[in-house]
Amino acid sequence: MRFLLRIVGTVVVLLGLPLVGGALFARGGALAGLGISILALLWIWLWLPRVAHSAFEAGSYTVAARRYRWLEWLASSKSRERAARLSRAGCAVASGDVATAERLLAAIDISTLVAAEKAVWLNNRACAQLAAGADPAAALALADEAGGLRPDVPALQHTRAMALIAVGRVDDAIAILDGMRTGGELPPRLEADRCRELARAWTQKGEAAYAEDYRLRAEAYSR
Repeated sequence: MRFLLRIVGTVVVLLGLPLVGGALFARGGALAGLGISILALLWIWLWLPRVAHSAFEAGSYTVAARRYRWLEWLASSKSRERAARLSRAGCAVASGDVATAERLLAAIDISTLVAAEKAVWLNNRACAQLAAGADPAAALALADEAGGLRPDVPALQHTRAMALIAVGRVDDAIAILDGMRTGGELPPRLEADRCRELARAWTQKGEAAYAEDYRLRAEAYSR
């Protein structure tokens, strides 16, 4: 029912703007109202999701979370609402707010998720557990399940590598991190994260030169 109300409310507002503009300012007002309605529709359906994702990729997690919250409020279906909430949880994890991430994830019924959504949910839970310093073996189990659902997603591979380092399987982690680029270049933020984990892994193996090289690469990609 809430989605129907959102749709009806959106339609009423978008149709009402030209009518109000026409009543107040005749034809010019109606055209202006129509233009605003079209821009508002494009903002909701195209621009807002794109800039939310761009902010996340750039590491502006507070900005991204705010935009995903708008998407959640304006969602016209359960799937769009879930996607926005999962993205908000990802922002919370990335910014170190584990409590908020756990709260958002707990509000989602995992049994209702399709495979791609479930992979994101599992990955966010694994990241939250690793950030909280919880049982790394449990985090690895979550990451393994997420990766099994979407083995082609580099971000999920990165989470699994972090969990492997946490449980001491450093060589396995390095193999995964090295393989993350087989599908092509990664976004700068993810490449920086990959290099940081490789620096951490090579440090644990006692290879200071390799570790320093990857630390410098991470800094370069973070700029």
